[in-house]
Amino acid sequence: MKKFKLIFLLLICTGSIQTFGQALSLDSILNSIEKNNPMLKMYDEQINAVNNYSQTAKSWMSPTLSTGTWQTPYTNIREGMWMITGAQMIPNPAKQKANYKYMQGMAPFEKQKKSVKKNEMFAMAKHTYFEWIVLKRKLDVLIQTDSLLNYIIQVSQIRYTYNKEKLNNIYKAQADLFELRNLETMMLGEMQIKNVALNTLMNFDKSISFDVDTNLSLKYYELQLIDTALISSSRSDIKQFDASIGIVKLKQQYEKSKQLPDFGISVSHMQSLREEPMPKLYSAMGMLTIPIAPWASKEFKSNIKGLDNTSNAINLQKQALLNETAGTIASLQTQIKSTKQQLTNFSENIIPTYYKSYQTSLIAYGQNKEDLFVVLDGLKMYRMATMNKLEQLGTLLKLQVDYEREMEIR
Repeated sequence: MKKFKLIFLLLICTGSIQTFGQALSLDSILNSIEKNNPMLKMYDEQINAVNNYSQTAKSWMSPTLSTGTWQTPYTNIREGMWMITGAQMIPNPAKQKANYKYMQGMAPFEKQKKSVKKNEMFAMAKHTYFEWIVLKRKLDVLIQTDSLLNYIIQVSQIRYTYNKEKLNNIYKAQADLFELRNLETMMLGEMQIKNVALNTLMNFDKSISFDVDTNLSLKYYELQLIDTALISSSRSDIKQFDASIGIVKLKQQYEKSKQLPDFGISVSHMQSLREEPMPKLYSAMGMLTIPIAPWASKEFKSNIKGLDNTSNAINLQKQALLNETAGTIASLQTQIKSTKQQLTNFSENIIPTYYKSYQTSLIAYGQNKEDLFVVLDGLKMYRMATMNKLEQLGTLLKLQVDYEREMEIR
């Protein structure tokens, strides 16, 4: 009979737990973010914009057309001539090519910006996903404790009828149970928040309900040997610095091409305004710019020197980030190692000891050798130790995600 009552109470407890939909793996969530997130799509449009803007480097200036009198005396307009002139500037092909390469060089920079943003979003999704897993495991602990408390309360009420239990101890056990169910409600609310956060990152309807896969695989990142070369090849923000330096060098080439001349051609047609016939005239002229003139060359010469300074500054910024990242990774590896040792201590020593303490007090209570509050305290300490272990697991998973974000590991 007691077994049936315990099953019934467990069903009541678990029946209040909200169920989520089909479980989604972390990889499928990351794929959805990469495919659907509007922020990442924005970078694709910016890359397309750069490619389209670069086509302007191949364009020419529009031709000019002018008309009016030519060699016309003030005293008699009919003594003059009417002129029509067409002119076209022809850009230097080398200058156009340098400008096109410079504008095209912005596309790799935008691609690395997209990779940086994607890495940030993946880290957010991983944090949320693993926090949800830890919440589910905590909820399982609470449900297990809920059923144990129900059993203890049932036994204590039976003992009370035989004057073998105090009423205040029963009330204490019931209060513990109500507090426990408050925690269960809070956990469910936090899990719903994680659901909405992941839906937002995936650009899904916020009301879509799904579950997470609670299987975990802990990585051995604390054993990895890291150097600056590996960091440089992994990090998009560092590659972004390389792309910036590439843009600066292409800009320099374009500035140097400004010392090359541009060409132009002008053709004019003149026709007399007199009534008696006169021969028609024309003029054909070529034009050449002289950008190496001292008063004209100051601009591109100063720009070339300034771009050298910009390139050096970006390179120093890159070195600073490499140094900072190497320090962060070394710190994360130390924290990961320490947290794993704490988890091992929880699993092998702390939790088994608290469980034995709880079991011993429960057996002694059944033999009328111990008070109920000692049993309740033992159960509470066992639950708290298990929850602390899960907190440490959450810390380890967070450190793991932080490491993956630093090394840009999917």
